[in-house]
Amino acid sequence: MASLPKSAVIVGGSLAGLMHGIYLKRHGVDVVLLEQEPKAVRTSNNAGIGFGPQLEQFLRSYDLTKIRNCTPAASTRIAYRKHKDFYQLKVERHTSSWGLMYRIMRANFDGLPSEAVLDPPKPLEGDGRVEYRGGKKVTKLTSKEGVVTVGYVGVDGTEGSIATDMVIGADGLHSTIRSLVQAPTIKEYSGYVSWRGVVPEADVSEETVKYFDHRNALDLLKHNYIVCYIIPPDSGSFEPGDRLINFIWYWPYAEGSHALKEVLTDVNGVVHNNTVPVGLVRPEIWTKHLAAHLPSVAEPFAEVISKCKDPFVTKVNDALSEKASFYDGHVVLVGDALCTVRPHLAAATEQAAGHCLSLGKVWNGEVTVQQWEEKTWMQAKRLWLASRAIGIFGVGGWWAFLKILGTYLAFVIKRQLKV
Repeated sequence: MASLPKSAVIVGGSLAGLMHGIYLKRHGVDVVLLEQEPKAVRTSNNAGIGFGPQLEQFLRSYDLTKIRNCTPAASTRIAYRKHKDFYQLKVERHTSSWGLMYRIMRANFDGLPSEAVLDPPKPLEGDGRVEYRGGKKVTKLTSKEGVVTVGYVGVDGTEGSIATDMVIGADGLHSTIRSLVQAPTIKEYSGYVSWRGVVPEADVSEETVKYFDHRNALDLLKHNYIVCYIIPPDSGSFEPGDRLINFIWYWPYAEGSHALKEVLTDVNGVVHNNTVPVGLVRPEIWTKHLAAHLPSVAEPFAEVISKCKDPFVTKVNDALSEKASFYDGHVVLVGDALCTVRPHLAAATEQAAGHCLSLGKVWNGEVTVQQWEEKTWMQAKRLWLASRAIGIFGVGGWWAFLKILGTYLAFVIKRQLKV
């Protein structure tokens, strides 16, 4: 599909889906967004996200709230085990929270008011009509003569369908759209999990807040490592004392191991496939982990992690579809549905913004769908390989790292020679 559609259905109500919905709305397209989560506002878990140039460009062009959206980082601080000031990189990577960005995107998409955006922007003249339908699970997808029909079922069992010009699959790692179009996909567990959580900066010492303020920080440990940085709460406050210190602790657990099963078993005895949410992690498991491993952690990181009352844990998976476009461009995969990268680069939101802006070039007639698909897939695979290499460097051994680094370099060189 090489021109702007008149109507579109977006499957997935996270940041990727909302960005594409906002873009289409602002270009006069009628959009229905189908989200499986039945709640009116999705749960954030106070997760942090990274900012990049594509996301910044999208917000400059399409965010009418114009509220502050990120914490600038002046550098990246590296600790090595107990040595908190081992090295400093002049790498600036701004950060924010998923919850704040979600509220900004919803305010622009369907006018959702929130503590972060009390007075959402009104629709502009020429905007398309939009609708956010929560609690809708997509079950069918058919295409005939340029019209795609999406079948879905609600939480009450009621079935429905929508006929549309275009479907955008933005439904994440476990994408239903990707399955329905039978896209060949590599999908793997990395061999490690991420322990995650946030701590109000008011709960830690001034010295620790100063250590993390305006910096991304890493503590490199033996076959595991920790990332920490400051983020705003869902309310969007950037005032010192209101902010949160976010941590991610990557820890290896072999697939199928008893240890992994123990970690993924919640307080009710339920074994989760991927994530044990906030409030369901067994306290004895977290306490045991801290008692065994926190003594080897640099002091600022250890203080933050020891103050976390409600961690959650997630298996780190990745996925890469071999195709991005289906049914002559009337169905596309974007964001994590196309390529779920390991979180080490904090690049998921940046990737989704890039997909959105580059699809705009297709709809403007600057590139064909085929050209978009080839370039987008190449960029996705490069990011997918890079995130694997960084993860293995931090959690695996040298031999495994050198192997994946060689694969990454071979792909990049081959790509450059082709260009």
